[in-house]
Amino acid sequence: MQILWRLVLAHFLADFTLQTNFIADWKRRNVLGGFTHSFIFFVCGVALCFNYLGDTWLNIGNIVALNGWVSLSILTFLHFLEDEWRGWTIKKLNTPDNFFFFIWDQFIHLLLIFVFFPNQIGIYPEKWVLFAILFILATHFTSVFVYFLEKDLFGDSKVLVVEKYYSMAERLATAFCLLLPGAWGFSFLGVWLLMVFVYRYLRVKEYSLLNIVVGNLMAVLFGFAARVIYYKF
Repeated sequence: MQILWRLVLAHFLADFTLQTNFIADWKRRNVLGGFTHSFIFFVCGVALCFNYLGDTWLNIGNIVALNGWVSLSILTFLHFLEDEWRGWTIKKLNTPDNFFFFIWDQFIHLLLIFVFFPNQIGIYPEKWVLFAILFILATHFTSVFVYFLEKDLFGDSKVLVVEKYYSMAERLATAFCLLLPGAWGFSFLGVWLLMVFVYRYLRVKEYSLLNIVVGNLMAVLFGFAARVIYYKF
């Protein structure tokens, strides 16, 4: 069964691709927002694992066997608790909502999924699932990653909503360059990155150098991983 990596994809879809600014703000202000966000994770999990929901996902000793519906419901509840705990610590304990807290939050979410499926950790994921994860990492995940870096280093992020989606499209193009065959991929990548730097930093100047460098380096990293998967496996 390919459940683990499909649930990782469901997590990234819910936490990044389908988590709009409105939902992110709502879940910080109201428990209903947190429930809605967690329900989106549940729906993504159902959609991606529908054919496996009737199977046993987790055995606890020789006594309890949990099928997909029950396991996914538990994971959804744990996802909800983790988000509520993060929001509570920020509001009540004045914990800085910074880059390291963001990374820690993602680590906990993924750890909860991996704890449910330790026997599947070594299973190579389906290509389409891995491609989807990599391109979410190159686009939506990197946007949040850079946002927290800028906020911690400069006190705020200069990128507005429109620029955020422009940047994601730009990084998607960067990653896709590396899927071109042979040397074409690296040639197009070099020309594209030069154009990006000239236009965005030397002319527009609405983006920090950190945004351009870190964002595109991560797009290159995830794009290269996709290239290796596409041509080698």
